[in-house]
Amino acid sequence: MNSQRQEDGGLINMAAFLAKSRANGPGLRAVVWVQGCPRRCEDCFNQDMLEFRDNEWLPAAELAARILAVREIDGVTFSGGEPFAQAAALAGLAEQLQAAGLTVVIFTGYTYADLTAANNPDWNRLLAAADVLVAGPYKKDLPSQDYLLGSANQELIYLTDRLKNHPDRHSSLGHTLEFTVDLAGNIVTTGFK
Repeated sequence: MNSQRQEDGGLINMAAFLAKSRANGPGLRAVVWVQGCPRRCEDCFNQDMLEFRDNEWLPAAELAARILAVREIDGVTFSGGEPFAQAAALAGLAEQLQAAGLTVVIFTGYTYADLTAANNPDWNRLLAAADVLVAGPYKKDLPSQDYLLGSANQELIYLTDRLKNHPDRHSSLGHTLEFTVDLAGNIVTTGFK
């Protein structure tokens, strides 16, 4: 990984982007997957996003403009890879998006206790800019049918009340897979199996 880019809190190493999804959190959301994860959960759905390598580096402000240009979305979801491995840049992005009225959902392999006990200023800032946290390592041997949880050990934590009573929470129980075909004919599969 380019050390200068890693040190610059304004750049995000993005693995993938989906302009509209209903499978990655409440409502219609843009999804940003980041590249690199130190957690390495066995049977991770996003194996190609685990390696820390250069992918698509974008300034947070440029990615914010891209997301804000998407019409009719309710918010953005950060996944990965591991969002907290790029906490400084994602916190800046989340703050810009929340200021524009969007909600922020984060999927992380860390537990909420791990994140808060670390007392990492960048992690704290990212948590403060999020509405919902799906926290904990994925464990294939603990299947879950609960909303947004890949395994039963994970926690769904409402950090604000903005999405706490969203109708999707009650109508989208279980797991949802979503297939999107882009203009080039590529098929993107996302969601939960």
